[in-house]
Amino acid sequence: MPATLSQNGEVWFMHPVAMINYLSNNKVLFQKDDKDEIIREINIRLAGFGGNVPTDEFTERTENMIKQFQRDYMKVEETGVVDMQVIEAIDKFQEEYAISANVWSQLKCKCSPNKCSGFGNGLGKNTSPERSNTYEYPGIHRSLLFGLCGLSFYLGRQDVYKFRLISSGYRCSQHPEGKRTTNHRGKAIDIQFYKENWAIAGKNKENIEPLLYIRDNFFKTYLNSQDDWEDKNLFTTEPIGLDSEGNPISGFTYSWIHMDVRSFEKQYLLDEYFCTDATILNGEKLITLIKKEVK
Repeated sequence: MPATLSQNGEVWFMHPVAMINYLSNNKVLFQKDDKDEIIREINIRLAGFGGNVPTDEFTERTENMIKQFQRDYMKVEETGVVDMQVIEAIDKFQEEYAISANVWSQLKCKCSPNKCSGFGNGLGKNTSPERSNTYEYPGIHRSLLFGLCGLSFYLGRQDVYKFRLISSGYRCSQHPEGKRTTNHRGKAIDIQFYKENWAIAGKNKENIEPLLYIRDNFFKTYLNSQDDWEDKNLFTTEPIGLDSEGNPISGFTYSWIHMDVRSFEKQYLLDEYFCTDATILNGEKLITLIKKEVK
């Protein structure tokens, strides 16, 4: 960016015309192979558009995610690069599909406020593998929650299947099922749905077909989720089904869809990626971060 330099070579004045040009809609701010902390935020906030990990690198996954966001939400040409139009659209998306206060209450551990803060007490040693990690992460993973925001957007494009509630969010070590399902210590949420006016609930064989449809046509199609934990750094859903007599199968869901970030590598499961409220989840607007960076 053009600037006036002092005698020692330091920038002391930034030309306002140059600033306007830098922040213009057609100026490429970030593209493939770039690296920046704002890119990390983009990777987190658009996790519902193809799935991604909280890296500061603009990878091929980032490029594909931007293209999906441009195509489906923005309705513009798929360039795969970030300009001011994309930045402004992400800020708009966050406001339009913000997680409600009611859902935040559903995300809290049922032990709160008597036995935990709602998001554990930081107990347990942070170990690997994640399947048996007993650590109480400090909140719900931000990428997971923005995945939920993306899911809400895609569900809103049709009128058959709708979000109903979060039946299980955080489960601390004091939760009745907390010792058995350590994924829910910040890495998982269980989501329930409506099919038209019918609540998909209970141990009902009729639940299975619509749940499989939702998994395959929303989670797998738009969030790039996998059915097991074989591949790293993807959203994962648990298997769905009941046995031939309509009884639960160990490790299977039957009236909800479980989604987690258990397959994320340890570098993407740092405490800083977990949140306990909307303020921490959303952070500052991207346009604000951009303007701070170019000052």
